[in-house]
Amino acid sequence: MPSILIQGWRVHKSGDEYYLNYIQWVYLKEILKYYDDICLLSSISIMKDNSDQLMEIGTFKNVSVHPLHYEQDFTYIGAIKHFPKFFRTYKSLRKFDVTYARYPSPFSWLQKVFMNKSKRIIHFVGSPVDTLLKNPNIFIFKKIFLALCFLPEYLMHLWACKGAKIFTNGIHIHNNLAKFGVKSKPLISSILTENDFHYDSSKKISNKRPKLLYLGYLRKAKGIDTVIKSFALLQNKIPEAELTIVGDGETKTKQDLHEIINQNSITNVHFLGHIDNRTRLNDIMRNHDIFCFASLSEGSPRVIIESMANGLNVVSTPVGSLPHIFFDDRDIVYFDFNNSKMLYEKVLFLINNNNNASLIRESAHQKVKKYTAVNFNKEIFNNA
Repeated sequence: MPSILIQGWRVHKSGDEYYLNYIQWVYLKEILKYYDDICLLSSISIMKDNSDQLMEIGTFKNVSVHPLHYEQDFTYIGAIKHFPKFFRTYKSLRKFDVTYARYPSPFSWLQKVFMNKSKRIIHFVGSPVDTLLKNPNIFIFKKIFLALCFLPEYLMHLWACKGAKIFTNGIHIHNNLAKFGVKSKPLISSILTENDFHYDSSKKISNKRPKLLYLGYLRKAKGIDTVIKSFALLQNKIPEAELTIVGDGETKTKQDLHEIINQNSITNVHFLGHIDNRTRLNDIMRNHDIFCFASLSEGSPRVIIESMANGLNVVSTPVGSLPHIFFDDRDIVYFDFNNSKMLYEKVLFLINNNNNASLIRESAHQKVKKYTAVNFNKEIFNNA
């Protein structure tokens, strides 16, 4: 079988051992079906404590790690100072049969410069500029400045698309690339295995103590402030309602969220932090009623698929590929961007109409059965 170089995954290190989060570990396990020599070209995060939420790479004997740099800042701005290291690294690497770049991974267009004779895969998983422009918490002049700073990187990736096999997470990114003449195949990202599917046909949403859930990174562009403001309205109506927030993120965002909670005297909000243990995440999802997602820009939100697989009702912004797959009031319930009042009204509708809620979540659960990690990775890595 052929060899493959993968750039774009964050690798964690403790001592001499390397680790991945569960999502990437599942992908790696599937990719090994198609390649017998895998090299991860990665930025490295040094682990302060051993974590049972991370999966050891050493269990796979034919996987190696090539470190790029060691630090906590993995943003594009933070990576700029490391460009010479990226350049020298690619120049010194041996040749691989296939290269894979997960965009936006800084300077992964170097694969076209130094490995143009390899079969190349570019996987667009997000749109930083789109997310930036839709963020209402950034002033317009700062948006323009940041977008212009990122523009050269984006243009280099568009150049790198020539001669590569292009995939996107969702139709939205696919359509954006088409404007530049780039042909791509939209996919629905998934890490679902058979253990992630669960459906309780007898489940009902309590109208006295409904349990809401948000799972994801905590930053402004994810709309988590909209979720909390909506929950404040719900708690005025149903005092015992609960909201659980799973995930970590930007310090400023977390401070702002707690400020919203304090200013509105909101109770029953539970911050559980980052959880990577799959069994625990599934248990949390199955112990809640409604998943709330208010993101401003996405490709194909994997967490939506996971929530539906675990039998939750989903209320979401019509972001990314969602409107092309899930129909409003049939598989999902949509609300407008930055509209906490509308989110509150949609959640209240599900709480007060259990028959409708059951039909919606059952339809969604059936629909996501085809979106598995096996099918997702087979599409990208088989016959590259």
